Amino acid sequence: MTFPEKLKHHAELAWFIVMLILVAIFVGWNIYGVTHGTSTTYRYGLPLFSGMPKNAQTAVIYFDSHPPANSSWEVVNGILVVNMTITQLKGFTPNIIIANTSQPVVIILHSPDVITGFFMRLPDGVININAPPGYDNYVYFVTPSQPGNYTWRDPEYSAYNFSYFTGILEVK
Repeated sequence: MTFPEKLKHHAELAWFIVMLILVAIFVGWNIYGVTHGTSTTYRYGLPLFSGMPKNAQTAVIYFDSHPPANSSWEVVNGILVVNMTITQLKGFTPNIIIANTSQPVVIILHSPDVITGFFMRLPDGVININAPPGYDNYVYFVTPSQPGNYTWRDPEYSAYNFSYFTGILEVK
């Protein structure tokens, strides 16, 4: 068998190996991007810690290591960090957040018992994050530049009366 015949005979295997290597490179690149926060956008990113800007990550780390004594939110380096829990019986706790205009906000969502979520329509876009139980989920956004009240809701069918699980973002 001559070399061109051998090449034809093994061409399918060679292309399969080349494609397998390319797929492995792209999968590895995407895994690296998601875990290091370089492939998610800040506005519509995944509800991961790595999907937030570095200054928001630093604020969350500080908030977790120095939790406020009498409230579930605190301003850390100009970023409002809110620790929010969603349960089947109570809904959102807290259900009112007061923020300044154009202020960065990080909401740390906890759901101990049910798959739930966070949905809020702002003038510059929609925030819609799912929150599976047992995981910390992060919502990062910048409040609108105009004062007003914005309602958030539970977008998942998570409990009896879930459509009444709402809260208000008050922008001053």
